Amino acid sequence: MFWFIAPFKRSFDEIGFIYKIPEKFLKEIKVWQIVKIPFWNAEIFWVIYEIFENPPKNFEKSKIKEISQIQNEKSFINWYRIELLKSISENYFTAIHNSLNLFLPKNLVEKVKKGKLTQKEKAYKYFSLKNNNLTKKQEQLFLEIYNSKEKKILLFWVTGSWKTEIYIKLIQKYLAENKQVLFLIPEIILTNQIAQRLKNFFWEDLIVLNSTVSEAKKTQYFLDIESWNAKIIIWTRSAIFYPFSNLALIIIDEEHDNSYVSDQSPRYNTLEIANKITELNWNKLLLASWTPSINSMYKAINWEYKLLNLLEKFK
Repeated sequence: MFWFIAPFKRSFDEIGFIYKIPEKFLKEIKVWQIVKIPFWNAEIFWVIYEIFENPPKNFEKSKIKEISQIQNEKSFINWYRIELLKSISENYFTAIHNSLNLFLPKNLVEKVKKGKLTQKEKAYKYFSLKNNNLTKKQEQLFLEIYNSKEKKILLFWVTGSWKTEIYIKLIQKYLAENKQVLFLIPEIILTNQIAQRLKNFFWEDLIVLNSTVSEAKKTQYFLDIESWNAKIIIWTRSAIFYPFSNLALIIIDEEHDNSYVSDQSPRYNTLEIANKITELNWNKLLLASWTPSINSMYKAINWEYKLLNLLEKFK
């Protein structure tokens, strides 16, 4: 068997390289493992992103090199993220290593290379401190969102409507089902406001990621999310690439905000990534705004999104 492997840095081949899987590794090899390979006169670390039976016809099997070592047992990825990796490279015309670096924290990669990655199990305890009382309209919208057969929903709201109460009720519902929720916000400065609001209802161990979080802590959070220990995650756009094991709901607050678009390589639109994840993973996607983007309204008009309105102020 053979594989495509991707570099962590720019190389002369922007797609990746083909290497052979030695027979001794056949039983333990997985996509997304970090492996050591012979490359020119050195041995370096790359990531497996595709395994296949035979190489392309123009490759001579006898000249394809074998890997030297599997550096980590964990693969850090599930099937929908593998497809997402390929999709980003193809749709945004970017080299595979650029896409790859979105998915793995640098600190995690360095620890794996040095053989120092250890996972400290942390028990996250989530529970409601009190019930949030919804208005009749809020309750109606909550039920429409939760019970909707359509997976993509656009919520148009007015200032003072307290749409956050609907978010809280949805999160409570999915936590009761042992599911994960990703809550994206446009700016880090908003994190404290939103996190504090959620902490009024949930245990303070919910994950809130911002610029003050160290790289080592981000790695720990990455492992907590992958192992299903962490279930509520609040962050800006880069959290969309974290390894959720049982993701049921993505909430994108203020979906019109320009900060959801990355203008640095690799360039991407978070809303497009969230749409792709929803199509692959079949979770629910809730976009919300008081001034929806033109693209989102166009999709709502054309029935790609289910449009819901919250036009009454909370009294």
